[in-house]
Amino acid sequence: MTVSLIPAQEIKAAESTLKELQNYKSKNWAIGLNGDTFEPDGLLAFFTQRGLPFKYYISNQGVTVGSPSSYDDNIATLNSYIAGIRSAEQTAVNSIIQELKTYKSNFWAIGLNGDTLQPDGFNAFFATRELPFKPFVRSRVSIGQESAYDQNIATLTNYINSITPVGAAV
Repeated sequence: MTVSLIPAQEIKAAESTLKELQNYKSKNWAIGLNGDTFEPDGLLAFFTQRGLPFKYYISNQGVTVGSPSSYDDNIATLNSYIAGIRSAEQTAVNSIIQELKTYKSNFWAIGLNGDTLQPDGFNAFFATRELPFKPFVRSRVSIGQESAYDQNIATLTNYINSITPVGAAV
């Protein structure tokens, strides 16, 4: 799956599209093609941009494409897509949390490699998600505080809670 936005933003975009789709269903509006002009709509664009299967439904001017069950099929596709992003993020974040715990227990540098002083993978992981990251290095230079391990773990814990629905297991 290719996500063009950071995972938290992609989840919000997908949830917004889900609400739009549910609204269209409640009004029996066309999906995939505009009901009046038969031009592609934003729902079709959202699904297509993400490589998600889409089922059309339109019934207007003597033209019928698909069926009302298309709403539910597309809703199920979006719910599965959102769940997949959440699951992948939970796995990735939990892995980084465990790595931070290992680094803490060994008093290893985070943010910059302790030997080369070159940026490490923690920087990219946090930057990709637009999360603040606290470095900690004690070698040829001293950067940051030892509390950085726990601060970064807290940041990741808060992040994963922010993208997990209330009542869901983390």
